[in-house]
Amino acid sequence: MKRIDFKHFEMFQDISQTSTMEQDISHDFADFVYKNANGVMAHDIAMRIYKSDGPIDLTDEELALLTTMAEIGTPIFADSFHANIKDIPNNTQS
Repeated sequence: MKRIDFKHFEMFQDISQTSTMEQDISHDFADFVYKNANGVMAHDIAMRIYKSDGPIDLTDEELALLTTMAEIGTPIFADSFHANIKDIPNNTQS
């Protein structure tokens, strides 16, 4: 499993990827998923992102869906998305 914090999302500022700015993208990205992805899983993930107060945990299948959605956007957003994916330490998984 992986984890992403959409409330404290580090967005690259240019192509050098040497500086980032923290942004709350939870509403905008959840809305994008809600409007453009089909299925119950997409609806569930969109609502979890929208209602989140911090990082959300994602299965491999959920991460694949969100990765597809992120890659529809600009290259800088897709690269930032990939950089924000964090591993969940084994001792915290249920």
